[in-house]
Amino acid sequence: MLTNSLVAAFGCLVVGMILLFLSGRITQRQFAGWMTIGYTAAAALSAVNGWTSTLYMTAAGAALFAWLWWHSGGGDGTRRRLKSWARRFEGVRRTAPQGA
Repeated sequence: MLTNSLVAAFGCLVVGMILLFLSGRITQRQFAGWMTIGYTAAAALSAVNGWTSTLYMTAAGAALFAWLWWHSGGGDGTRRRLKSWARRFEGVRRTAPQGA
């Protein structure tokens, strides 16, 4: 019973996001972000229930939408944080010790 409710909720999320995107109420980045969340939740549901073919399709959908979100500017804040962390860990060039 709970599984059917979760599948129905996922279907409503997908249809709703498609309608919002086509009507122009959300951007491509928002659409890809919400679809990533929905497909990830559906993949987790499929894994718990042992639906392997559904798991493969939803995992592929989640990966596709995560890639679209990242490349449409969704990961800009994450990129900035990673670059600032990388600046702290820049290596120091050292010369090899010279043996006498």
